[in-house]
Amino acid sequence: MTGSNNGGRERGYEALRESEELHRATLSSISDAVFLVDDAGAFTYICPNVDVIFGYVPDEVQAMSRLGRLLGENLFDPAELIARGELRNIEREITAKSGERRTVLVQLKRVSIRGGTVLCTCRDVTELKHAEKELAATRLDLAHAGRLALVGQLPASIVHEIQQPLTSIRINASAGMRILRDHEKSAEDAELRGILSDIHGQSSTAAKIVDRLRSLVRKRSLDLRPLDMNKVANEVLRLVHADALRRGVTLRAEMATALPAVEADRVSLQQVILNLIVNAMDATAEADGKDRLVVMRTHAGFGTVEVEVSDTGRGIPADHRAKLFDAFFTTKADGVGLGLAIARSIAEAHGGRLWAEEHGGPGATFRLSLPSRPGAGDS
Repeated sequence: MTGSNNGGRERGYEALRESEELHRATLSSISDAVFLVDDAGAFTYICPNVDVIFGYVPDEVQAMSRLGRLLGENLFDPAELIARGELRNIEREITAKSGERRTVLVQLKRVSIRGGTVLCTCRDVTELKHAEKELAATRLDLAHAGRLALVGQLPASIVHEIQQPLTSIRINASAGMRILRDHEKSAEDAELRGILSDIHGQSSTAAKIVDRLRSLVRKRSLDLRPLDMNKVANEVLRLVHADALRRGVTLRAEMATALPAVEADRVSLQQVILNLIVNAMDATAEADGKDRLVVMRTHAGFGTVEVEVSDTGRGIPADHRAKLFDAFFTTKADGVGLGLAIARSIAEAHGGRLWAEEHGGPGATFRLSLPSRPGAGDS
């Protein structure tokens, strides 16, 4: 009987040794680094492959004695870990033994193992962060190309908008010079002041138009601020007004009052709305003059602010609906097919949505929805 018990214990010890060897082999083969620490942050276990991320062998890490010296102090709130049991996705920048800066994603779990009370798992996400930055840069390049394409669709509007104030400036400047030459220090001074004031106002108008256009084509990162959607939409309407007149398109705005603000980048938001309006005007090209109508509406939803652009154009063919927002899909002979793809990516970057509604007939409606920011004013 005793021999049988001894044999059972031996088999149990052997199974335990095999289990420990399996765990050691598993931990040494994965790319994550695993630690156990006590409540004071002192190491009670260090995985054998810690050098993969940090460059230090286990003995060098053990010599540091505490987790804070490896990952930095104030990594987590002990009370929060106790209350929640687990903390995920804590991002830390660390310096490896080689001096290389690396980004580590940390997960913490409350345990009770071999004197350790906190299980810490570290994953190297440096390459992932680099890839994210490259993707962000690519998106900015794509958005920049889209801005150039969009502005390129408005040459007549640009010329008309700038030409009018500049013509007025030239006429008024000529009149001012004649008055100065013929009536110096005369009773005409009041009229001269009015003319010069007109010159100043018209030149300011020209400068604002140029600035808006330069902003659209400037390569830049997002600048998120609380914005009034109505103001942004009206800025775009002013920009396309002359182009709409040239095309014979009626632009109508139906703006809701007292909209909550949205947290957005002004130029990017202008780009989305500009794209929708230009597309809508393009869609009405085949309609009779009196039927060329584009309506822009704004309204507040449940926790959102929405912009709706509708047209009386040809509508969206059924076989085009699934591809509308695909990059490089276009039905225009001179189009690049980036506008709607970029517009949707901008909406999603702001936590919003952009979609087309089906009418089941002529005309189309596109909707932009962004999360509202209650209580914030326009910047």
